[in-house]
Amino acid sequence: MSERRGVPWQEAAQIMVLSWVACGAAWGILSLLDKTALPVAAPVVMLLARWFWARHRYWAAGAAAACAGSVVAFVLTDLARPHLDRITADTSATACAATVALVVFTGVSRLTSPATRSKLT
Repeated sequence: MSERRGVPWQEAAQIMVLSWVACGAAWGILSLLDKTALPVAAPVVMLLARWFWARHRYWAAGAAAACAGSVVAFVLTDLARPHLDRITADTSATACAATVALVVFTGVSRLTSPATRSKLT
């Protein structure tokens, strides 16, 4: 009997919460420093890249997640900037894009990861 294994949903949820915390921290620091031109997404991208590299190197899932997250980030940033200040729009778009990227990554990893044999003991 074989089963597919990929990224557990619970682990993806934990990384999603960390991503939102990183977005909030970046927003707070950049707002205090009045540095609205600096990228809010940098800490989140570094967090996700480190998690990917250290724990789950599913390349197809990573490519799908990067594409989906980028599209969401660009679309939401364009939609939010006319209504919010720049830093808030970028932070909101980044947090939503990280969530979409994690859902895509987890889903694709569970579909494409190699099958493993379950032990019957």
